Amino acid sequence: MHSIYNASSLTTPKKKGKGNLKAQRQSRDPVVESPYFSASKRLGLNSAIETDTMAPKHETSLDEETGELTGHCSIFYPRYPESSSGYPFISKFSNTSTLILQLGNLKPILIQDRVAEDPWKLLVAVTLLNKTAGKLAIPTFWNIMAKWPTPLELSQAHKEELVSVIRHLGTQNIRAERLIALSRSYIQEPPSVYDPALQGPQRFVLPQDEVPVRYPATPISHLPGTGQYALDSYRVFCTVHDDPSSEEWKTVMPTDKELIRYLKWKWAFIENMEWSPTKGAIRTTTHRYLSKLIVELQNNITSS
Repeated sequence: MHSIYNASSLTTPKKKGKGNLKAQRQSRDPVVESPYFSASKRLGLNSAIETDTMAPKHETSLDEETGELTGHCSIFYPRYPESSSGYPFISKFSNTSTLILQLGNLKPILIQDRVAEDPWKLLVAVTLLNKTAGKLAIPTFWNIMAKWPTPLELSQAHKEELVSVIRHLGTQNIRAERLIALSRSYIQEPPSVYDPALQGPQRFVLPQDEVPVRYPATPISHLPGTGQYALDSYRVFCTVHDDPSSEEWKTVMPTDKELIRYLKWKWAFIENMEWSPTKGAIRTTTHRYLSKLIVELQNNITSS
């Protein structure tokens, strides 16, 4: 006698429960993450690149014995005009590359950089910044620009009115006279586009040694109040604005601490070079140098 049966009746019914689900998951093939896309997705870097608004959270410290940077820093990929790719010196999964990314997010923000398209504004700004804290000088600069936005208008300003705007900075009478004279001269003899091939050296007195030295002439050298700080600022920022391929900034050896900090950042981030204000470019950046520079820039942000 033959029995009649269903094939399905011989199949062991599947158990429902957490243990069975876990076994099913374990039986799947392991997920292989692409080194080209997965890391960026996990870190959320794609959205940071698109929005360019991820704020850094600096929670790093430097181990003095090893020179290693510990902790972490939220990173985004800023794009700067100096680099066609926007991400210079990046190698996959490199510790140095991570430091470069952090460095890019710590670019020093100077008023000279913001007004580099207008040498007159830059000269007004550095006149106010000379021996004055930026937190006092920069708001005053914008107040002056709101009231006298052009060289013509500032050249016609009443000294007493200008003095009242800048009194809290100190030496207000000297600064007011200089700003008015600067604006008049700027109208009468405006600077031309900088061409280093046509410039000759000029006699210039540096404050630290008070002896005449040779200093490159610039299109603004003839204007009142253009000392080393003003000329260095012009050569670092305005020349690059006039000609993005200009390398004039590489020849500047400033004494101002903010310009020194900016050039240390730029040499490291753009050229991958260690730089000193007395020796110039020294060598290719090391992990230790980048770590120290990052801590220095972070400390400057915290203290400002």
